[in-house]
Amino acid sequence: MLIYAHRGLSARYPENTLLAFRHALATGADGIELDVHLTADKVPVVIHDRDVKRTTNGSGVVDQVALAHLQSFDAGEGQRVPTLAAVLDLVADHVHLDVEIKGKDIAHEVLTVLDQYPSARWAISSFDWATLRQIRRLTAAAELWPLADRSDNDLFAIATELGAPAVSLFSGAYTPATAAAFSDAGLRVVAWTVNDVREAERVRGLGAYALCTDVPDRIIASGQTARRGQPPVLARE
Repeated sequence: MLIYAHRGLSARYPENTLLAFRHALATGADGIELDVHLTADKVPVVIHDRDVKRTTNGSGVVDQVALAHLQSFDAGEGQRVPTLAAVLDLVADHVHLDVEIKGKDIAHEVLTVLDQYPSARWAISSFDWATLRQIRRLTAAAELWPLADRSDNDLFAIATELGAPAVSLFSGAYTPATAAAFSDAGLRVVAWTVNDVREAERVRGLGAYALCTDVPDRIIASGQTARRGQPPVLARE
């Protein structure tokens, strides 16, 4: 089972910042999950909420703020809201990325940035399945993971429509019955957000392909990982 650092090592460092991503790499995580919005001047940036208030000392909504103004805000411990390109510069050669699209009508801009990193390994996920359909129309090559908080016929249908190899599913909806259904459909499951070792053991026992966690260091230390070898050297910011 692969371990994805949810918004970086977000239990210890400001989420979705270069600091959190650097330390996620140092844990030996297999992947990093991050969230993308578009600024007013059409730059993909890595931040979870449309409203910046929760994670920065600023105010406003991302799509109504220009990048320069957005990056004047403190995102915690002196960090700034990074661009998607800056995050890729840091991590693209080290781990797989789960790029969750949060904003509307940003597929083209996100793909344009991703295309500038041919060695990067990534999948795009979203709760907004219309966005995933838009991406599929733009490219047949993108790996798409529909996000869902429950397992139902609609999830299986969109996965089939998109040609998705995996779904990203709330761990509480991953049960013996749903695990069997996903297996029968040939779909891998990425379970989120798993911060408890016992829950990690449970989803691994059901056959989860990966899990997403705020505490990758703790989950990896518990042995719930298929990763081999030593963690990478802490990347430079």
